[in-house]
Amino acid sequence: MENNTRITNTAPGLHRVDLNLLPLLAALLEHRSVTRAAQAVGLTQPAMSNALRRLRRTLGDDLLVRVGRHYVLTERAGALAGPVTLILETAANQVLTPPTFDPATSKRTFRIAATSATALPFLPALSAMLAVSAPGVRLRLEPPEGSTDLTRRDATADVTLLPDTVPTTLPRERLYREDWVVVADANNDRIGATLTVDDLARLPHVVFEWEGGRVGAQQALARLLPDLVVQCVVFEFLMIPSMVSGTPMIALLQRRLARRLAAQHGLRVIESPIPLPPLGVDLVWNPRTAGDPGRTWLRKQLMRAVH
Repeated sequence: MENNTRITNTAPGLHRVDLNLLPLLAALLEHRSVTRAAQAVGLTQPAMSNALRRLRRTLGDDLLVRVGRHYVLTERAGALAGPVTLILETAANQVLTPPTFDPATSKRTFRIAATSATALPFLPALSAMLAVSAPGVRLRLEPPEGSTDLTRRDATADVTLLPDTVPTTLPRERLYREDWVVVADANNDRIGATLTVDDLARLPHVVFEWEGGRVGAQQALARLLPDLVVQCVVFEFLMIPSMVSGTPMIALLQRRLARRLAAQHGLRVIESPIPLPPLGVDLVWNPRTAGDPGRTWLRKQLMRAVH
């Protein structure tokens, strides 16, 4: 995968500076003595004296000047003490120290790109888990449009949930698998005790489409029944129960979703008379963020929430 990220040097000439001198400069500014600074960093006095000469040439300032029996800081050296300390602390704490994540104290917001239908099977369990183990963590659900490429500079999602039929070059892991059932209005008198293939062929259907494509189960059904009567097309699975309710229409729906919504919409959940390929929902992430312990934790919580 091509990486178009450019690192711009905002300080011309910085590559010609020996940054190893910064800790020695910090010691000299703190102790105001070549001898004591050398002892503090574990150098000999001649080595520290050489470092002071190099610093004076680099910065164009004497830094330490003798007044009587003691050294004092020049005005420039006094002004450098704060910035040099900040640089070293930033390098130690943010550059050289491996990142950490404590869910119990974190106030971080995680963004999950998913449709409502793919998020619903895990959201209640995930919310309950976070309320106990990570009360300060916030979740932001985003629509999945345009989020399949998490390497884009403007990508905001930490993870994306994608059906297994949607291609991506990014790492993906199966989050959960969902099988299909048929939903119909509970009072639909055109259906008997069980659903038949003939019922599938003659009854009008509500069909889900996303970006011009259909899920594998609907593709399989269309191949078996090329004259399938499609009366309504929706872009969100959660629309299906409302569209089917009170009508003669039927639809394919994920089993967990159907069980959750059937009573609310007065629907009957029926087994399909033909085998249909299950829906795989995958967790997708940007490999460049693999070292982020927070995102790693998030993926683990999502896995726990669906199992």
